[in-house]
Amino acid sequence: MKRLVVVAVMVALAALAAAAPVMAQESVVATGAMERLDITSYQYGTHAITDEPSGAFYVLSSDVVDLDAYVGQQVTVYGTLVPGYESGQIEGGPPFVYVTEVVPAPL
Repeated sequence: MKRLVVVAVMVALAALAAAAPVMAQESVVATGAMERLDITSYQYGTHAITDEPSGAFYVLSSDVVDLDAYVGQQVTVYGTLVPGYESGQIEGGPPFVYVTEVVPAPL
């Protein structure tokens, strides 16, 4: 019984350690026109947005939001930076954002 408790505690601690990087991901909010990406040199992401207030360019992807539905529209995207792609470390490209929500920008 004591061994079972120790194993359960170890599993719980491992789960918390695995979730820690997810909780530490940096949130991103960007407002601009949604674009569909063609072939790029950095080969990741399906869409892009340039945040109008800051001028920052982000590559986007999502499996919870249909980004194609917003192509050509002014939107605000909410998401998190994908670990390892925060500032173009991979393939020399722009920051990569996993999008969790898209809201049409007010006119």
